[in-house]
Amino acid sequence: MSKNVENIAEVVDALKAMGVEIDNPEFQRMLKSQALPIIQSARNLAPKETGDLAKSIGFITGKDKDNKTKVLIGLRKEYYNNYLGPMFEYGTVARIQEKTGRYTGIIEPRPFMRPALDQNASKVTDGIINGVDKILAKLAKKNNLIYR
Repeated sequence: MSKNVENIAEVVDALKAMGVEIDNPEFQRMLKSQALPIIQSARNLAPKETGDLAKSIGFITGKDKDNKTKVLIGLRKEYYNNYLGPMFEYGTVARIQEKTGRYTGIIEPRPFMRPALDQNASKVTDGIINGVDKILAKLAKKNNLIYR
């Protein structure tokens, strides 16, 4: 026996009621593939004179097993100067070293993460909607649901 379902919310509810795991590794792979343009844009926009800051931008995968329905993009800690990211994104106030009294300057804001997200938001959102639709259609078919 099959059941007709009309929208994503109904499909998700029907699949969950049947014990089907929605937040599976395929879902996370789809999210990551759709989020790649954000990473590329952020790398292109990141200040280049700071060594490997641009290379440090990527997926934060340490929490993947806990966050199957989202992906985290940021500055990965294995790069030595990833701490500079927030300084460039938001800028700094005048800094004076406590021990020496040396003035180390001000960093003007040079955002790269937020603009990368803003530039790609609609494209990524559309891609995720299409990806979710395909995954749900596949799960619905596998579980004898008719999904339109």
